[in-house]
Amino acid sequence: TTSIETMAKWTVAEAKSDAVSKRMLLEHLQSNAEDAWLDQRKLVGQPTAVLKRVTKDALVQAYEELSSGSGGEAAAPSGSFKFAASPPSGGASGGTFKFEAPPSGGSAGSPAFAFSAPQEASARADPFAFNFSSAAGTPIAGDAVALEASDALQKDKAQRDLSAAQRRDATLAGLPAAVRGRVEALEKLQEESDAVQRDFDAKLAALRMECEQKKAPLFKSRAEAVGGDGVPDFWLTCLRNHMMLSEEIQKADEPVLKHLQDIKCSSTLGPGKPGFQLAFLFGPNPHFENETLTKTYLLDPTDEDEVLDRALGTDIKWKEGMDVTVRMVEKRQKKKGKVRTIKVEEPTDSFFNFFDPPEIPEDDEEMEEEEAEQLHEQLENDYDMGCAIKDKIIPRAVAWFTGAAIDPDEDYDDDEEEGEEDDFESDEEEDESDEEDEESEDDDDHVDTSKIKRGQGRGAPAEGQQECKQQ
Repeated sequence: TTSIETMAKWTVAEAKSDAVSKRMLLEHLQSNAEDAWLDQRKLVGQPTAVLKRVTKDALVQAYEELSSGSGGEAAAPSGSFKFAASPPSGGASGGTFKFEAPPSGGSAGSPAFAFSAPQEASARADPFAFNFSSAAGTPIAGDAVALEASDALQKDKAQRDLSAAQRRDATLAGLPAAVRGRVEALEKLQEESDAVQRDFDAKLAALRMECEQKKAPLFKSRAEAVGGDGVPDFWLTCLRNHMMLSEEIQKADEPVLKHLQDIKCSSTLGPGKPGFQLAFLFGPNPHFENETLTKTYLLDPTDEDEVLDRALGTDIKWKEGMDVTVRMVEKRQKKKGKVRTIKVEEPTDSFFNFFDPPEIPEDDEEMEEEEAEQLHEQLENDYDMGCAIKDKIIPRAVAWFTGAAIDPDEDYDDDEEEGEEDDFESDEEEDESDEEDEESEDDDDHVDTSKIKRGQGRGAPAEGQQECKQQ
């Protein structure tokens, strides 16, 4: 069996850091743990699929359990120092601490040296001890701090239960008259600033629309040049040359994507419907009947922040035996004492899972914290893919086809990185890098996916939703 020391490849602090990615943790767990142990923690399966459904925290917790053997901290390396237990009274004289080697024949995990406390020789050689107690009846400072913190938390909770107008009125009521007047003057300045921002937003939206209209005939000419046998594998090559998107494209996806003739995008979803829609246009092919596959991202129009409300995919009508999102596996089935082998479909990694976005349950408020974190991560990854296609691939497709748009130094996601463990970049740095590279679209694509909204996953637009006009 594998020893705990062997299993503890990193300290827990290292495992939690950016230096150790999710993929590195998963590979370590799958290489060292039993199948039953992995299955219990939902860590069995192809790495890409597992990484989409588990969080970094869940992997670190599993790593701690595996490393310690009991769910505790990862085992410390052999040879660490420790203090020996308090000495018994009445021993030989000796008033200083000393290093003492462990007895021979000790366990492999024993420290190389241990501190041995001096034996007590007389009344004046009292053993040293920390005294954390205080005088009877006198509260220590920590109790007062805890009480203050508790009061502050209760006040914060009470404030959150109030409406925005009630919180504002309560705040102003507690101010001196002179200060209250100054705050009211600041509120008027804020109103003027907000009006300027609304005007800017409206003009920016109009400018984007004008830009889309001017690009439409150019993209149409591009599609005509690429279509048919004009430039074979044009869009497949574009997608494969983008680091994040290439991770999603499997070998079985390539014959299907060879029939992709154009990718379009539009932000015209109808009045009061912020978001965008991607349309993938396919030529006749032996894989599915659909001519167009769409992916729509709808933002919440009632939230002042950009919050993803839901994502809508497409129900792909696969022809018999051609569905690349599943694989056939053989399983042994026992019935009435007889064992037979049957073939069943099992989900597998595929680029076309992009058209089956994560579904948000109706009772999302009752979700477990870990489950909510996993859903948030899936939504964020899904939205990042959509933005990469919208902001990177479509505007500069020929540059992605030729490879001119490839940035060899780009590290889009530490968690998906394989083989380059010494080059790490935070998500914030990655977002900034993406925005700097963006030459033809807006720079505010960061959307909050942590505010979970009830929505739909796979399927056509919801009732009353118009399919957006394509460029």
